[in-house]
Amino acid sequence: MNPSKQEERDPMPHCLQTPFDREVEAKPEVDWLPHRPIIAAIEEGHDLPRPPRRAARRPRRHWWGLAADGCYIMIRSGIFLMACWVIAMGLPLMFLLLLTGGQMDMTFAFLGSLFGAFADATPDRQYVFASEATWCLVALATAVAAVRLPRFLDEVSEGLKTLGKGA
Repeated sequence: MNPSKQEERDPMPHCLQTPFDREVEAKPEVDWLPHRPIIAAIEEGHDLPRPPRRAARRPRRHWWGLAADGCYIMIRSGIFLMACWVIAMGLPLMFLLLLTGGQMDMTFAFLGSLFGAFADATPDRQYVFASEATWCLVALATAVAAVRLPRFLDEVSEGLKTLGKGA
């Protein structure tokens, strides 16, 4: 038996075919020709149409744009660090006001007692107190900066996006 006649009679093919496996015969419209604009341009003596570019050219960054971004980041960072230090220096006073129940006279009496004892202490004890207070304030400022850092970075990135657009 001829294999082609066997395939014609066999209702089930030996390999599975889905609609995606079959070749589709494309029948375009009769008057549709993709090269018609080119033929018309040549017949009429016009320039040939140019193919579209794949992607738009990226705008060139100049050094002054990078310098402006750097200045913006430096100014915003300075403001951020100063705000962190102000917060860190104010938190102990706010804690002291909280301890005294918001009474300013009690707060100043406590501070006077603390600084009176500091003035009467020996130099080595003054040094130890000052160095420990410095470390505590630096640690407090670092904690404040760590808490505020994600919001600061979001603000700076948004600011750089709007500066880049010229807004």
